[in-house]
Amino acid sequence: MENPWLLLNKDIFRVICNLYEVIVEFILRNSVFAINFSRSEPRSELDLSHLGNWINLLQEAMLTLITLPIFIFYPLLMMKPLETEKIREPESDTYDEEKWFFINGVLANRNWLDLNCKYLESRFGRGVTGILNKSYGVIWDFVESVIQRSFEIDTMSVRWSTHRIREALVDENIKIVRVVAHSQGGIIAGLVLKRLYIELSVTENQDYLRKLEVYTFANASRRFINPGKLVSRIEHYANDQDPISKIGVLSEIHSEDFHGEIFINNKKGHLFNTFYSLNKNDYKPVKGNAIPTFLELPGIVRDLPM
Repeated sequence: MENPWLLLNKDIFRVICNLYEVIVEFILRNSVFAINFSRSEPRSELDLSHLGNWINLLQEAMLTLITLPIFIFYPLLMMKPLETEKIREPESDTYDEEKWFFINGVLANRNWLDLNCKYLESRFGRGVTGILNKSYGVIWDFVESVIQRSFEIDTMSVRWSTHRIREALVDENIKIVRVVAHSQGGIIAGLVLKRLYIELSVTENQDYLRKLEVYTFANASRRFINPGKLVSRIEHYANDQDPISKIGVLSEIHSEDFHGEIFINNKKGHLFNTFYSLNKNDYKPVKGNAIPTFLELPGIVRDLPM
């Protein structure tokens, strides 16, 4: 029953009080300080030997400069994208009984979504369907995230994610549906769970949610509910010096409204490929002796440059 306007005010005040950390850790460390020419596979988002990363960075710079027009025409922008533009299909998928989805965070276009999915595919050997949470520049992405987590607004990304994940859940041939989300994608995933719970209660059977597992990295949510305690597994991974994690999951460790195990890595940085490890030995549980089930899954463990 908290007033969402007061929650919005708290977020703005928190960012102002931590402006130095946001600028140094989020903007500089995730850009200038992290630029590389590694040519490693899967690629870092800031590997400038890759043309797609140059395009993404130039797009983000341009979109940030035109934030005001984006604010004015945002409703029209939401009407324009074709739904097919929002999906990245895997090149191959040999695990017919599993379906994997990835929802990206801020500052991502299709190139970074593709890199993030390839990062997961390289580690686990499963095909990953990417659902694009389209970026409109760093300023608008921040505004959208703060509003979304305070007012729990169902954006187009929430609706399209719900549609695709629900299709997989009600498919009797699919036994496990895994959703991986990063940053703002964590906010979207939390809203998707609520929407799935409501829709399945009307049209199908809520027990389909028992097929679902959700894993987030740098989750920016304020609340993350396992509706009806039906989702079989929820885990959250965070770098303890990531300012977005500090605003989100790490500030909700003791909240009764943030469900799932939380695992922390003593690392800096926010970008998924560049800074987030997929090695189970890098994470420690916040409470007890919980095991990071997601990172225990069979696959090829690669110690990528971090």
